[in-house]
Amino acid sequence: MLRHRIIILTLILSLFSFALAPLAAAQDDDDIVVRVGLHAAEKNLNPFIVPQALPLTHDFTMLVYDTLFWSQSRLDPEPWLATGAEPSEDFRTWTVTLREDVLWHDGTPFTADDVAFTFQYFSDDGGPGRYGHHVYDHPVFESASVVDGATVEITFQDPVTTFKLLPGGDIPILPKHIWEGVEDPRADATSLPVGTGPFVMVEYDPGVSYRLEANPDYFLGPPLVDTLIMPVVRDAQAAFAGLQTGELDFVTRNLPAPLVPRMQENDEVAVATGNRMQSLYLMFNTRKPILRDPAVRKAMSMALDVQAIVDIVEGGMGRPGNDTWTHPDSPWAHPVGGHAFDVDGANSMLDAAGYPLGDGGVRRSADGAPLEFTLLVNAAAPPQIRSGELVAEQLSAIGVDITVEPLDPPAITAARRPGPDGPPKVEMFIAVFESHAHADPDHLFFFFHTPGRGVGGIFSGYANPDFDAVLEDALDAPIDEKLTLIGQAQEIFAAEAPAVVLYYPDGRWGYRPDAYDGWISDPGHGVFTKRSFLAPYAAGSEAPEPAAEEAAAEEAAEAVDAEPEQDQAAVEEPAAEGVDDSSGDAGDADASSAASADDGTATEDAGAATPDPDEPTAAADTGAADDGGASGTVAFVVVLVIVAAAVAAFVVVRRRGREGTVED
Repeated sequence: MLRHRIIILTLILSLFSFALAPLAAAQDDDDIVVRVGLHAAEKNLNPFIVPQALPLTHDFTMLVYDTLFWSQSRLDPEPWLATGAEPSEDFRTWTVTLREDVLWHDGTPFTADDVAFTFQYFSDDGGPGRYGHHVYDHPVFESASVVDGATVEITFQDPVTTFKLLPGGDIPILPKHIWEGVEDPRADATSLPVGTGPFVMVEYDPGVSYRLEANPDYFLGPPLVDTLIMPVVRDAQAAFAGLQTGELDFVTRNLPAPLVPRMQENDEVAVATGNRMQSLYLMFNTRKPILRDPAVRKAMSMALDVQAIVDIVEGGMGRPGNDTWTHPDSPWAHPVGGHAFDVDGANSMLDAAGYPLGDGGVRRSADGAPLEFTLLVNAAAPPQIRSGELVAEQLSAIGVDITVEPLDPPAITAARRPGPDGPPKVEMFIAVFESHAHADPDHLFFFFHTPGRGVGGIFSGYANPDFDAVLEDALDAPIDEKLTLIGQAQEIFAAEAPAVVLYYPDGRWGYRPDAYDGWISDPGHGVFTKRSFLAPYAAGSEAPEPAAEEAAAEEAAEAVDAEPEQDQAAVEEPAAEGVDDSSGDAGDADASSAASADDGTATEDAGAATPDPDEPTAAADTGAADDGGASGTVAFVVVLVIVAAAVAAFVVVRRRGREGTVED
């Protein structure tokens, strides 16, 4: 079986390489072209559509769009489209000053009207989606007024002490002249977006590939890469094989631990490390009768050896989970954190709570119900599957019987959604969160407040009035006080364990330095981020970083021309695979299981790129017959046939049984 897989995989890569050739050939010899293997498609980057490619969604979107500040992962975000923002005395109104040297991709000037429109439009829409919850849930947007072309006042119903982080550092600003006539923002999933970002999307083949070109008018200077060719390669083995053979220059999946030595042996491949603040976690549905008991949940948490899990699944290239949930590198992390691992204590806790051992070594409740649960994991995500197996093995030591059930992401989504007859059917599941679930100052509120606020209804359904009260007080608190209150909430969380973080995978990505070697670590974003492509920040760039001071509009304009300080973003230590996300962030409700962290959707498609038959080449522009006319059409048809054959061959292999992981 393995021999057949290797033969077919080799065939696929050969055909994949030939299929990409017409796209690469269309470039000028001096252009820098980077071929990025996406783990999943994100439709046309419409910010109102529920995410499909977490945890890549936000950073992919921000190649085309911009935010007022960058980024939500820092307590001191850098002015981006904004030059500064000042709060009113009660922190309800923020006066935002804007850059005056920004153009939309269609050449229309960016103004304060666009900012005011964006907040009003997201608020009127009301979700669901990745972004809008920060204007209709918390903070609740009230109004926006344009002072002049470069100044806007944004008012909220309650004080917002962290405006620069969220929503200022998160919501993509929209072009009013494009969106103001759109009644249903989710209806369009195919047209090319118009943003202010460093790249312009010039081609999009739904579910297959993207082509982004450098924005020559970007206000921080043109990107260092001219073209991003981005085929969707949903199969992990095909993606990493393509990287090693040169069909791809970068893969958006976290590099699996077993592949790190192999990549290091390849002189043409390097590993970029960074911190995306991801977590792989075990979520309990606390609306189930037995799982509603915090003693049961806490005992299961105590029985889990999270250090062993990260050592086995990630080869030790990650950090064990904290009982306090939040990623240790988040500015909102608990100052102590840690995990209580105590199997004897867990058994004693269940004994005291009235769950004695029954026949077969499985504990039972007072009414005789066995402590037997089904644990859902993403069938396309090896780390989830292996982690689930370890969870089942470890919990058997305290008389809890776990059945691990791998499912495709859509099936997990369906199981997690509340139905007409009551709460979700799921009992527990494993998934991955990205930085928004850790860097958001109100992350615990959004994910774990009693259902009715935030999106707890599609996660644990956890309900604790004391926990709610602390987080509600934290919403409007000054940052110093907010940090203290969040710490108190984390201690309640640790005591009652509505979820258990199994580990925080380190971030590492394989790339080919001959194609591009400017990748930097942008904390909370990893390396596939807009700053990796911009001269003020990219590795090896001679250009200095723009100053990040917040000043009046005229002072900011001077700062743009002045020589700024060099960026000191550090490269993090080597990291582990976060290959699978079954969840998103607040407002991602239905997308949580529809996408896997570095594996998107479970599919049989290897995902090669399909070129546009009308793609111009130098010869076509001059009327030469070599590269245009009938030969171009024939080449396109040949490519289509080849891609179809590759996909068909790969499906045959997948149907014959998937044996092992990407290590094969």
